[in-house]
Amino acid sequence: MASEDATAGRTAAQAVIAALKESPITRASFLRLVAGVLLVIAVGPAFYRWIKGAFDTGGSSTAEYVANDGNRMLPPPAPLPDSAAVVGGGAKGNFRIYTVTEIPTFSSDTWKFAISGLVDKPNAWNWEQFLQMKRTVQVSDFHCVTGWSVYQCTWEGIPLKQLLAVAGVQTSAKFVKFYSGDKVYTDALSLSQANGDDIMVAVLMDGKPIPQQLGGPVRLIVPQMYAYKSVKWLQGIELIEKEHMGYWEVRGYDNDACVGKSNA
Repeated sequence: MASEDATAGRTAAQAVIAALKESPITRASFLRLVAGVLLVIAVGPAFYRWIKGAFDTGGSSTAEYVANDGNRMLPPPAPLPDSAAVVGGGAKGNFRIYTVTEIPTFSSDTWKFAISGLVDKPNAWNWEQFLQMKRTVQVSDFHCVTGWSVYQCTWEGIPLKQLLAVAGVQTSAKFVKFYSGDKVYTDALSLSQANGDDIMVAVLMDGKPIPQQLGGPVRLIVPQMYAYKSVKWLQGIELIEKEHMGYWEVRGYDNDACVGKSNA
């Protein structure tokens, strides 16, 4: 029976990862994507960041993004006491919305999350099962490589190292690859980086569900690295042996995205 359950878990997890690899990108989106890639290649990441900064409108408040959330995730996650009390005092600053695809919309009826690859116990969860996993609360800042930051965000979610421990990482695994639910964006961390204490698979920010435009219902949070590592709309984690270069890294951004140390 245990063997059958393990086989079912592996099959379900592999199916979720396989689906995330099937890009649904439209012709219009593809042309926009190509244009953006060519721009980064032509002018370089530093100048591209300057262009973004020059046209920065200052972003919008978190409350505006929450009010316009297009996701339909039921039941909503119930915040832990520290999360409900917003122990960080509330996010200081405004988020800007950057995306390489059209912003996807998610429903709890079809949403899945999986961990697979070089692990002993691959698994897949639906929304209600995912919400049953033990969560913690942390306060950390959010830094974009284009020059803006949002400070003292109160995040609630599952520590990444907790997920990895439950899955049972195999000795051959060296890197952790992350898949966005937009089916285009990916990124990765080394296994040692992924076991950092403050890296979180987050479901709430300042006591409220993470809205669609900010990468919800679930997003990765890597506070000590620039935000292109904090994969939005996270739905898949895969343990791999060989290094994976993420979406922006293959377009010129540093794989070492440490805030204040990377030139991105």
